[in-house]
Amino acid sequence: MKATENEPVTGVVTLPSGIRLVTAQGDLPAVEVSLPAATALVYLHGAHVAEWTPAGQKPVLWMSASGAFTPSAALRGGIPVCFPWFGPNLSDATAPNHGWARISAWTLTAATLEGPDAVLTFELAGSHPDSTGTAQPVSLRYTVRIGATLTLALTVRNDGAAPVSVERAFHTYFAVGDARRTTLLGLQDLPYLDRTVSPPVTASAALPVAFTGTEIDRVYPMPRVVTIDDAGNHRSILVGDTDAAQTVVWNPGSTKAAAMGDFGDEEWTQTVCVEACNVRDQAQVLAPGAQHRMGVTLSVEPEPARHEPTANTNTQPHQNAEDPHTMERLTRAIHPGDILPTRAIQFGEGNFLRAFVDWQLQQMNTQGLFNGGVTIVQPLAGGLVAMLEEQDNLYTVLLEGKQDGEEVQSHEVMTVVTGTVNPYIDYEAYLALAENDDIEFIFSNTTESGIVYSAADLRTDAPHASFPGKLTALLYRRFELGKKGFTLIPCELIEHNGDKLKETVLATAAHWELGADFAAWVDTDNTFYSSLVDRIVPGYPKDRAGELCAEFGFEDRLIVKAEPFLLWVLEGPQALTETLPLAKAGLNVTVTDDMTPYRERKVFLLNAPHTTMASLARLAGVETVRDVMLDPDFGPLVHEEMYEEIIPVLDLPHDELAAYAESVKERFENPFMHHELASIALNSASKYKSRLLPILLNFHAKNGTFPPRVTLALSAILLTYSGDPSVSVTPVDSAEIIAGFQAAYATDAATPDAYVATILADTTLWGTDLTALDGLVEQVSAGLASLRDRGVRATLADLSVLA
Repeated sequence: MKATENEPVTGVVTLPSGIRLVTAQGDLPAVEVSLPAATALVYLHGAHVAEWTPAGQKPVLWMSASGAFTPSAALRGGIPVCFPWFGPNLSDATAPNHGWARISAWTLTAATLEGPDAVLTFELAGSHPDSTGTAQPVSLRYTVRIGATLTLALTVRNDGAAPVSVERAFHTYFAVGDARRTTLLGLQDLPYLDRTVSPPVTASAALPVAFTGTEIDRVYPMPRVVTIDDAGNHRSILVGDTDAAQTVVWNPGSTKAAAMGDFGDEEWTQTVCVEACNVRDQAQVLAPGAQHRMGVTLSVEPEPARHEPTANTNTQPHQNAEDPHTMERLTRAIHPGDILPTRAIQFGEGNFLRAFVDWQLQQMNTQGLFNGGVTIVQPLAGGLVAMLEEQDNLYTVLLEGKQDGEEVQSHEVMTVVTGTVNPYIDYEAYLALAENDDIEFIFSNTTESGIVYSAADLRTDAPHASFPGKLTALLYRRFELGKKGFTLIPCELIEHNGDKLKETVLATAAHWELGADFAAWVDTDNTFYSSLVDRIVPGYPKDRAGELCAEFGFEDRLIVKAEPFLLWVLEGPQALTETLPLAKAGLNVTVTDDMTPYRERKVFLLNAPHTTMASLARLAGVETVRDVMLDPDFGPLVHEEMYEEIIPVLDLPHDELAAYAESVKERFENPFMHHELASIALNSASKYKSRLLPILLNFHAKNGTFPPRVTLALSAILLTYSGDPSVSVTPVDSAEIIAGFQAAYATDAATPDAYVATILADTTLWGTDLTALDGLVEQVSAGLASLRDRGVRATLADLSVLA
C-alpha cells in the first residue's frame, strides 16, 4: 500500500501519528492504523473495516481472496455496513442487496488518538423512501474505535419531513482457524428465524451453534454476549456491549460457497458471520429530525487452558495427530463401547433430555436392566443432530451440586444414543424407524408450545411442521406395517402431557382422514403416559468448557451440566415398572395413577418461581438463578412468593410444601450451578400461563385480590415483550408472539391500560379473557408503568402500591 493525498476523501488536514491515508487493493482509498495496541485498515468505500489485529493476536476479521475491489462492488469480508435495508429490498428487486451504504464513498471527517486507541469518524448522506414511497433525506455518522477492542457505533438521523423505517447491520466476517471446529456460545435456547428454508421457520436449539458444511442463516435475539469459540486459533472472540436487538449468524456452507463468484469454494471453513443488527421486525422508525445509535464492541481472549491438562489431573489428553496442541474430539475412536439395540425414539436433542432421560437409560444399562439405546429425532428445522454425529453420538454429563447434604461432582460419557435422524434432510429415514421391532418407547421434550394441534399440517407434508404432525405420520406408518404400538412418554411441562399428546395425534388423524381403524389402534395399542420431570439442567458450561475438557482428556462440545437431584413421576399402568425398570436402578422414579399432588408441588414451587425471577430479575441485570437467591432484593422475593402467594393456594399439607420449598431454595443456591435466566425466559408467555396463571386465579378466588409478586411478573413479561426502548433485555419467544405484543404496544404506548387490556383479552395467549377479572388490568398496568419508569428494584421495595 502507498500513502495518498487526503483532500479528495477527507477534510482532515493533519492525521495523528499512526494513522495515514493509503491506496489499498483495487486502488481504493483507505485509512491505515498502526498503533502499539492494534493495526487496522478501513476502506472509504463503504466505510468498510477490512482488517483489525490487536497486538499479540492473529487477524480477527476475514477477507475473501476471491473478492472484488472496485468502486461499484461490495467488499466480501470484513465488516460491511448494511443500511438502510438488510438482504434484498422487499419493494425493489433491482436495488442493491443490503442497501447502498456499503457500496458508497464515505467521507472521513475526524481522526484522533484517545489514549492507546484510534478513533475514526466517517459520514455519509443519502435518501430512503417513507411509507408513501417519497424519498426522505437521511444522514449517517459512523465511529470506529480501534485498539485492544474494536468498537463500532452507527448513528442515523432522519433529515426529512416524514417518518422513515430503516434496518442496520454490522455484517461482520470473523476469521477462524476452522469453522468446523468453531462453536458459538450464548445463543443456546434462544428462538431464531431459520432463513435457509422457505418460508422461514422459527426454531430453537439447546446446544451451541456449530458449522458442519450446510448453510446457516439465522436471526436471533441479541444476548448480552455472543462468544465465538475459535478452537483452531486457541481463542475466544466476544461480540457484546451492544444495544442491537438482534444478531444474525451466517455461513454459506460448501454448496453455496461454491456457487458464489466472490467466495472461494473452501473459504466457508475460514470464517463465520455474527452480525449485530436491527432488522425486519426490529427496524427502527425515525420521526423527522430523530436519530438513533446502534453500537457493538468486539474483543479477543486467548484460551490456553483448553489445550493443556491441569496440573492436578492424571488424565492424559488425547492429542490430534494433525495438531499436537489440540485435544482430540470425543468419538468412539477414543471412547469405544458396545453398540446397543435401539429401544427408544427421542424427539429432541436438547440439554434436558440428554441429561435426564438419556442419563437414566444409561444408568439402567450399566446395571444390566435395559440393554437399549435411543435414536434422536431432530424436531425442528434448526437443530444439532449433525453436531452429535460428529462425536459419534457421544457426550458428557457433568453432575454438580448437593445431595443429602453432601457435595457431588462427577462426570460420565453417555453412550446410550445409537443414532440420529433429521427428518428435514432424510424424511424416509425418519419414517423407517417405524419398521424397527426393537423400539418400544418414544420420549419427547418440545417445550410447552410443542404439543399443539396444527391444522396447517397436511398429510402430504414431508416433514410436517409440528411435533404432533411428525408423530402421527410415524404412528401411521407403524400401523400400516401391522406392528405393535409404542409406550409414549412426553416430558413437556404441561399438565396431563400424555393425554394432550394423544388428543393432538387423534385430532391430526381425523384432519388427515386416516380412518377409524387407525384411531382405534392409537387408542388401544399405544400407551400414553403423562409425566412430571424435575432436574435442573443449566446445560453447556461455557465458562469452564476448556478447563473441563482438559480434565476429561478430550474435547467435547456437547457437555451438559445438571444437578444430582432428579424426580420423574409417571401416571399410567404399573406395567411400566417392569418394561422400564428405572426404580430398580435406584432412580427417584414413581409410577402412579394420580400425579396431581406431585405436579402441583413441582410446577408451582420450582417452575413458577423460575418464571418470576426470569421475568423480573433480568430487568435489573441479574443473570443467574444463584445470583437471584443471593441478591438482597430478589432472594426475599422468591421466599415471599413461595410462602405468601403459592403455598396458601395449594391443596397439600403445609409442612410438606414448606419442606419442599426449602429443598428447592437449596437447589437454587447450588454453588456449582450457573443457570442463566435468559434460558429460563424462553417462551415466558406460555410458561406464565402454565406455571403462574393458576396461582393468580386461585389466589384471587380465595382472597378477592391478586398476588402482588405473581401479578408483577405478568407486568414484567408485558413490558419485556412490548419493544419499549427503555427495556434493556430481549424477549425470548417466537417472532410471531413478540410481533403481536409489539404491535399492540405501538398502538397504545401512550396508554398502558389499553395495551394491557389488549394483551390480557387475547384468549390464544391465556386460554381465557383475563380482562374479565375486575381490577387485573389496572394492577398489571400499574406494575408495568412502575417497572418502566421507576425500575424493578424500586418497584419491589413498594409492592403495596400495586396491590
